[in-house]
Amino acid sequence: MEDSTRPRGRPFDPAVGEAALQATRSLLEERGYAGLRVADVARSAGIGLGALYRRWPDKHTLVLEALRGAVSHQEVPQTEDPMADLLAGLDALAQGLAERSKPLLAVVLSGSDPQLAAAVREAKLVPLRQGHHDRLRRVLGDVPDLDARADVGPALIILNLLLHGRPPSAQEIRERIVPLMLGEREPAGRGGED
Repeated sequence: MEDSTRPRGRPFDPAVGEAALQATRSLLEERGYAGLRVADVARSAGIGLGALYRRWPDKHTLVLEALRGAVSHQEVPQTEDPMADLLAGLDALAQGLAERSKPLLAVVLSGSDPQLAAAVREAKLVPLRQGHHDRLRRVLGDVPDLDARADVGPALIILNLLLHGRPPSAQEIRERIVPLMLGEREPAGRGGED
């Protein structure tokens, strides 16, 4: 009797899968979701179209995995210091926006490619939000407005990028954004109203 849990055929080569995901990310940046063709991904990655479809049944699944793979490189490992983890997560977001995420953010904001915008939200923004939420929970505990506070940090980082053409520095995050997330107020007479 044959083992029905064993996959049929040759095992998947991880290098082939990574080549396809890398090609998908490159073509997404170049063409957007609507202009992305699975056949072009296969050609760019140097693999057969059938091999691609054995791994990913459709374009949407392929794009989601490619975008999720890019997110996993930005994950912040948890340490024993919740505040350091919170700062590291916010710094990673700011650096990601400075270095490579502007085109995908532009797609989400512009609405020019609704399918890609939906994939970016699902694969990148939802996990990013959950990560910030979890890190802030470790600092504050289960406060009633945790969701709103967790959204403040990334929102202000993105707003800074839109207004100033760059995300805030690590120092700006620590001095201006994190206190708002924590609900701290400046003492009267020091930058606030007297």
